[in-house]
Amino acid sequence: MPADPAFLLGGVQVTASRFWIVEEDSYLGAIELRHVLTPVMVEAVGHIGYNVRPTARGRGIATWALKAVLPHAHSAGLSRVLLTCDEQNLASARTIEGNGGVLEDVRDTELGRKRRYGIEL
Repeated sequence: MPADPAFLLGGVQVTASRFWIVEEDSYLGAIELRHVLTPVMVEAVGHIGYNVRPTARGRGIATWALKAVLPHAHSAGLSRVLLTCDEQNLASARTIEGNGGVLEDVRDTELGRKRRYGIEL
């Protein structure tokens, strides 16, 4: 179930859906789908962001969560999603690429150097 109705970055709030990733009664992380993007989000954040707690990493949880949220993005009216990760975050890059992400570019942003990917839905 979505937990938060909006996402705030740079003083601008946008509609978003947040899903918690749980296993039995343990919190493993979260994934968020932003329905619209501000200019800063286009540059450095993208439509989807996720995090997995350190003790749960390396199990494919982020890959599974991203695959699970893509149909929600399509249902929200998106035909393509933008995802970003830090240039050095190769685990996140593999997660995105494993779900069909195509590298568009690597650029310096106000949030650091980012790899930017697109996924067609």
